[in-house]
Amino acid sequence: MKPKHIAIIMDGNRRWAKSNNLSVFEAYEKGLETLYNTIKNCVRLNINHLTVFGFSTENWTRSKKEISYLMKLFSKFLDKAISEEECKEIDVKFIGDLDVFSKQIKDKANFLSNLINKKKKLTLTIAVNYGGQQEILIAVTKYLEDFFKNKKILKNLNDFEEYLFNYHSPNIDLLIRTGGEKRLSNFMLWHLAYTELIFLDQMWPDFNFNLLESSVNEFVSRKRKFGGM
Repeated sequence: MKPKHIAIIMDGNRRWAKSNNLSVFEAYEKGLETLYNTIKNCVRLNINHLTVFGFSTENWTRSKKEISYLMKLFSKFLDKAISEEECKEIDVKFIGDLDVFSKQIKDKANFLSNLINKKKKLTLTIAVNYGGQQEILIAVTKYLEDFFKNKKILKNLNDFEEYLFNYHSPNIDLLIRTGGEKRLSNFMLWHLAYTELIFLDQMWPDFNFNLLESSVNEFVSRKRKFGGM
């Protein structure tokens, strides 16, 4: 059975730039184009949910020039997504702390998040200013507030998951990380408990339909036991 929900850590932009003798900004532009194509390719493969790691809480340590460019690229993505939302038939959602972004970006993201397509083919979730440990801490804080206010007692894991980001999306079946690194980098830590992991040597700007399809086929070939026999 094909995965219903795929998550991607889009890694390797800067190394791709270096190996191709290009600027990091050109790499990010190419990476954004790769994201557009990946969204289309997920629709082509009948994948219902795609979650991508857009910007982590740790990425703020990069140079001001690079961060400024990434913010412009984020705004550009939002403009394109808004203008093409109806024809794409895609729901776009965001997880993470958006309060740190400019009012312009927040307004665009909120507008996009509130658009609902009845004939949606894909739900795209973008993690921005996001960290997996921070998400769990925020969820615990929300639960404690609910406990002291409403005396709510957690009876199972599902009760706690209501406080997490992306709660209404199905579990992540497959995580793909490009760029050759074999770590999670603080991404969706709770949600990846029983997720199948695939690490690709190819850099994110080189990710294409064939790599996506082969990753899906690899997932299909695996026998998932979820801790059982």
